[in-house]
Amino acid sequence: MNYHKLIDDIIQKYNSSGNLEYVYNKLLELEEIEKKSYDDIIKFFFENTCYYYNSTTNLYVEYNDNYKFINENNMLHAILKFISKYQDIYLLNSNQKQMIKTKIQKKIKERSIYDTIPESVTLQNMISFLYPNIFTERNIAKYFMITLGDIILKKTDLFYFIPIYIKPLITMINKTLSMYFYTINLGNHYKYKYSDHDTDKSRIIPFNNINISHYNIDSTFILNLICCSVHYSNRYENGDIFLNKTINSNDLTQQIYWIKTTTKENLIDSFIGDHLYVKDGYKISERDMLFLWKSYMKKYNYINIFTKHTDILAHIASKIKYNIFFMNVGSHYLPYVQNFKDFWTKYIYSDEGNYEINELFTLFVEQYNIKNINENNMYDLIHYYYPEVKIEDKYIQHIGCTLWNKKRDVIEYLENYKSENKIDDENKINKNGLELYALYCEKKEKRVSKNYFLNLLN
Repeated sequence: MNYHKLIDDIIQKYNSSGNLEYVYNKLLELEEIEKKSYDDIIKFFFENTCYYYNSTTNLYVEYNDNYKFINENNMLHAILKFISKYQDIYLLNSNQKQMIKTKIQKKIKERSIYDTIPESVTLQNMISFLYPNIFTERNIAKYFMITLGDIILKKTDLFYFIPIYIKPLITMINKTLSMYFYTINLGNHYKYKYSDHDTDKSRIIPFNNINISHYNIDSTFILNLICCSVHYSNRYENGDIFLNKTINSNDLTQQIYWIKTTTKENLIDSFIGDHLYVKDGYKISERDMLFLWKSYMKKYNYINIFTKHTDILAHIASKIKYNIFFMNVGSHYLPYVQNFKDFWTKYIYSDEGNYEINELFTLFVEQYNIKNINENNMYDLIHYYYPEVKIEDKYIQHIGCTLWNKKRDVIEYLENYKSENKIDDENKINKNGLELYALYCEKKEKRVSKNYFLNLLN
């Protein structure tokens, strides 16, 4: 069909009748109506959906209280599916649908994920999980998120010192960033150990003492955390400005700026005042002094700003007389240290067995009548003075104790039980393991765990 000829004929018809201007105006009206219908559909789309774009990875982000990355095919499918709702209302043909799709896609690409503004419900859900599960204060949770956003947006050259047990969380965040945003190494900023870093650029983020693996942290949570963190970084400018302008807490600010404001001399003076006392005739070895130092640092959860043991000892020696030993000084923490070393030398030997920390702890405190010590202290003592000893979870491996041979104790009990009850059938005694363990607990003052008893029985 010759459309040009048909159009020319219409023009001739209306031109001869003087109505060509009328036709032209009608066409303009139709064009305006068509344009308005396009604008309406585009407006409806952005009123009812929320999408962002990440130009680095050419991925789109769908946001509906949670963030979700999608590829271009899924994005275009979502756009066309939405337009199809209005196809009959606006009498859209295929070309018009494609035109609207292209305009919507172009507009989405102008909405960077780095400019996202989450809904309050998303932010509150995030903060409610982080505090009190991972952080002791809401503001610490927000500060951590701001530092993460600062790093992602490449706005900071600071170092943030965090506990080693938070490393699995940082690893998860790093993996997600590399998959959906850009290749990044959060380890350039989040540090687990001080190593002569610039103190002016050093900050501490306090965390609860937790095991991250106990929490169900999925990919949706990590994406939400990243996007909310970017938003907070944009909103508060950076972590330091948030601390200085928004937070009204000297205690929190002092915690975070602790490395920046603490000198080695200050720290040594505090250690001496807290852990040592003057006593003529007393002396402390270098090894015991370093254990006391570790005890002090753990007590206050401080970051060790000394990188060498010799540096620590030299600073202490500048304040306390030193001649192979630190002279005329004692510590309230040392008596149980000396007692424990005596206990280990006298009663512990290499063996194929194992003891739980609480079992060994009970034997020690009963033997030496000590009260100012706990199981964590014992763990630290073994780890420091006997590093060759293997500790797995709560079990101290490959040792025996002359104060209580627990394996022999259980075997003797079982033999006596079989003798007293005239039992010859091993299978019969094995079937009543739990009942037998209950009877064992009634008769024995020192008791092995149920698992140990049943394993030995079988």
